[in-house]
Amino acid sequence: MSNLPESQSNPKAVFKNTLRSTRILKNPKISQWKLSLKSGVPQSKISLIENWLVNPTQEEKENLASALDTDVLHIFSNGPIEKGEKE
Repeated sequence: MSNLPESQSNPKAVFKNTLRSTRILKNPKISQWKLSLKSGVPQSKISLIENWLVNPTQEEKENLASALDTDVLHIFSNGPIEKGEKE
């Protein structure tokens, strides 16, 4: 059983994102840990977001986009994930 809130543990409620590919394309040397330091979002949460397991809050979206010098909609505008789909 997951310790995540229902809205974050239900795969139907999780939205696609391009965080991992954007992070790697923008700066191939930036690790999740370095992105965490720049954005204030915990590394463990970045991992969950990149693996489409949780949705970030609006503040986390803004902080991550700012840390990657891009727009929030560039990373987080792809709609809900389909069963079995991955980035």
